[in-house]
Amino acid sequence: MHINNNDLEKFQNDVMNTDEMISFLEHLDQCDYCLEQLIEHSEQDTQTVAPAYMKETIMKRATAPDTRARKAAVDTTHKMRIFYEGLRTVVGVALALVMLLSLGQANFFTPQVPKSATEATAARQEARSSLRSFSNSLTDGLCSGSQKLAEYINNLSNTITNGGN
Repeated sequence: MHINNNDLEKFQNDVMNTDEMISFLEHLDQCDYCLEQLIEHSEQDTQTVAPAYMKETIMKRATAPDTRARKAAVDTTHKMRIFYEGLRTVVGVALALVMLLSLGQANFFTPQVPKSATEATAARQEARSSLRSFSNSLTDGLCSGSQKLAEYINNLSNTITNGGN
């Protein structure tokens, strides 16, 4: 004898007593047809509705100040991480361009050999002075760039800390 729909409803709603439950489960163990009926009945019954209070509870929790502050902190952390990665990329590209441009001015293929000792001394002094001026201009540029960058980061962190004011 197979299980009827009334027994399936009782099982789904958990209103069977212990003896009925034991006989029901024993029958399902023996009868594949009833087991398939239970599975089909379970699949049809999967569209249960959430309790009415749950939406209100979720909405209250989502708009709570601590939840909003936590979300803002996570968003800010993510934005700062992206900012720092972008900053590192920009600095790397800028340094690569400086190095590329400085190497572009050097002539590695046709070295100039001075003909006399005075010309050699003059060439060395000229090379030293040009290297010194290049080094000084590079140092000044990096100092001014890092100063501007520090000011920008300081302004940005003040803006974030003060809530956009």
